[in-house]
Amino acid sequence: MKKALKLLFVLSLMVSATGCNQYIRTQNTSDGHIYYGAYNRRDMIHADVKLFQKGTKKECDGVVFLNAPSRSITLKNDRVSAKMKLGCNDGSLMDIDWQLRKGSFKDGFGEGKDQLNNVYKFTTMPKSEFNILNEGHKIEFAKENSLLKY
Repeated sequence: MKKALKLLFVLSLMVSATGCNQYIRTQNTSDGHIYYGAYNRRDMIHADVKLFQKGTKKECDGVVFLNAPSRSITLKNDRVSAKMKLGCNDGSLMDIDWQLRKGSFKDGFGEGKDQLNNVYKFTTMPKSEFNILNEGHKIEFAKENSLLKY
């Protein structure tokens, strides 16, 4: 009985450590473009990211990772700093500093630059807003067994 309870507990932790897509967009960019996309939690400290530039074929892929995992027992309303690193199909690289809600990776905002010093300011958004911005792109993330391990 104890083994079954332990197994159930471990499985529930694994399910709670992964999540659904959280949608993001730029608020202001120095290059004047709108970027939108999503990230999906891989585990308690990583999330995979897919980003699109509105009106172009530019796409970016990357990862968000928490700088320091939470030491708090309660995760409510606490924010933690995170890094988002993206590589785009036009050769640009984005490095964004985020503040994310600890337990869920939701309700965040971020700011950063690419290698040409273009400034990007991101925020999370609801799925309904993503659907308005979306130009037919499908958000797909790699299967867990094909992801790079850190």
